[in-house]
Amino acid sequence: MGTSLNSWELATETALIFDQWMRAIAASLRDEGAGSINQFWILLLASERPRIPVGAAADVLELNYTTTAECAAQLAQAGTIAKTTSEDDGRRSLISLTATGTQRIAAFDQSLMGIAKIALDPLEGEGRIRAMHLLFSACKRRDKKRMMGNLVRGDSTFIMTCQQISIEFGRLCKRQGVSSIQAHALVHVAQRESISAKELRGHLCLDAPTLSRTLTALADRGLISRQAGASRREVEATPTAIGLQYASLIAEETDALLANLFGDDYGSPAHLQTVAALRTSLEARTGQSA
Repeated sequence: MGTSLNSWELATETALIFDQWMRAIAASLRDEGAGSINQFWILLLASERPRIPVGAAADVLELNYTTTAECAAQLAQAGTIAKTTSEDDGRRSLISLTATGTQRIAAFDQSLMGIAKIALDPLEGEGRIRAMHLLFSACKRRDKKRMMGNLVRGDSTFIMTCQQISIEFGRLCKRQGVSSIQAHALVHVAQRESISAKELRGHLCLDAPTLSRTLTALADRGLISRQAGASRREVEATPTAIGLQYASLIAEETDALLANLFGDDYGSPAHLQTVAALRTSLEARTGQSA
């Protein structure tokens, strides 16, 4: 679908909320010392497919080989997977789950279920059922059946969808030479034409230092300008002409990737209700209000 200035909101709000929840998931796992989400997928895959080559694991999980190899090395060092050399090809490393790895999966599982419960808590009854169908359909559409039984649970489909959107959005931002956070900020500034830093921080669910660094980076690129606001301490952000061009391109590509992910569900009442609920829980978690 075409993406005009007035129709950016669906694409950019969806990308923002799922991307920010992915950051929250990663931060929560890091704070608990559980590890990374990619380590969790590798452990699950090793439990489903013992002695799977690292390269094959990277293909199944849609990760680059270096990331997968680094995660596997970390897991092997922690004793959660065992690495052996292929008898057919001495250059290939095979990975299998250990007893310690089984315990680690349980710990990961508990952490992720807790995060998903918080995220999806505003959804009840039929709304929750529709949200689960939306997320499951998105995973199925992208052939995310890699974890079999783990996929059919609502928390896994939510986490997979967050990661998929975060990864794909990050890739399109990288093509434009900006970070995901910078892109979220730029597009919303462009939507509003002029917005205070305080209001922007609330919308993006960011802390003040992160937003300040983001606005500085965008200003240094010539994508926004900053002016004094109503008070001496307040700052207003306004898009430049080139910033509007960048924002339009980012919004258009975001719209296309989400339409591909959600299919006919994109823009449906279930989609809108799910994104609104995830914003509510995200704002509650970060203590922000839009």
